[in-house]
Amino acid sequence: MKRRVKGLRRVLKVRETQKRLKERALLRAGSHCTSLENNAQRLRHLHAETHESDAAESADLLAAKMELSDRLMEASHVVAISVEAARQDFARVERQSFAARAIHDGTERLLKSKVSQLRKMENRRADMSLNMLYNIDNNRRKEVGNDC
Repeated sequence: MKRRVKGLRRVLKVRETQKRLKERALLRAGSHCTSLENNAQRLRHLHAETHESDAAESADLLAAKMELSDRLMEASHVVAISVEAARQDFARVERQSFAARAIHDGTERLLKSKVSQLRKMENRRADMSLNMLYNIDNNRRKEVGNDC
């Protein structure tokens, strides 16, 4: 039984490491997703700024603004696709992190149960040996009392 507890402790350490790795991956995926969302927000803001001024502009400036606007829209679509992929990746990593946490918690509960069982067995053994010593002592007293 003690070997099983040692084995479970080793398994629990592995599960703890897996849980921490999944939590770190979740943090990375979350920060990546947030970064991409911020980039998408900035691109939308820049695109809006290119259309703000109503002042009369030269043809060259207007053409440059239109080209910039087109490029910003293109970049915005690419970033939107990246944001969606990052969200899906975040959801996948979140599920993995949840599963690792659940496995760790289950292993921890199993270890606590085994340790509790081991303690109960040791207490029973101690009680049995005390009872045996008590009975042996009582039998000796009876024998000594019967001899008189």
